[in-house]
Amino acid sequence: MYLALDQTIFHPRSGGQPSDRGVIEGASFRIDVKRAMLQSEVIIHYGKAEGKPETGPVTCRIDWPNRFLLMRRHTAAHLLDYCLATATNSRVETTDSWLGDDPYVGYGGSAPSTPDLGRIQDLANKFIQQALNVEIKTLDRAAAERLIADAPNISRLPKTEKLRIVTIEGQLPIPCGGTHVRKLDEMRALEVRRTEPAEEGFRLHFDVK
Repeated sequence: MYLALDQTIFHPRSGGQPSDRGVIEGASFRIDVKRAMLQSEVIIHYGKAEGKPETGPVTCRIDWPNRFLLMRRHTAAHLLDYCLATATNSRVETTDSWLGDDPYVGYGGSAPSTPDLGRIQDLANKFIQQALNVEIKTLDRAAAERLIADAPNISRLPKTEKLRIVTIEGQLPIPCGGTHVRKLDEMRALEVRRTEPAEEGFRLHFDVK
C-alpha cells in the first residue's frame, strides 16, 4: 500500500539517511510503514495495510528508537567531517554516506593513518563530553550561501529558494536536510571503527554508543 498525506512526520530516505518506520492509523485502517520515499516533492509512505484507507484525519507514530539512532549517527557524521579536517590539517570533501547498519562517511583523497584515526575519535568524544549545541535554521539562499561559503560540496546543493543549515557549536555550518540531535552529548560516545578504499577515496566507518 502506498499512501500520501497533506503533512507527515516521516522522514524519507535521503542523503544516506534511511527512512523512518512506524504506523499510520485512520478511522478504518492501519498501515505499518516500512519506508517513506520522496517523489516529485511528495512523501509517499509504503507498508502493509489493514482495513480500507479513506480520506480523513490520521495519527502518525514513528519508530522513535530507530529515529533517535539515525539522529545521533547523522550528527556524528557532521562531527567526523570537522574532526577529520582538524586531525589531518586538511580540507575534506565528502563523496557519500550511509547511516543505516555499519554507518560510514565517504571522503575524497587518502585515508588517514592509524594514529590520525585515534586523534579523530578522541577529538570527537571531547566535543561530545562538552555537550556542544547543534543549531538548525532555514535561510534564504543568498544568506545561506554567504554563511556556508567554505563548506564542502556546495556544487551539489539543490536549486531551492531556501536552504536548511546545521551548525555544531564552534564548527563549520553545513547545509543538510537530515535529522539531528540538539546537543552532542545525546550521542554519548563515538567510535571510529575502520577505513576502507573506495572509488573516489575512502570510507570512514564509525558508530555511536
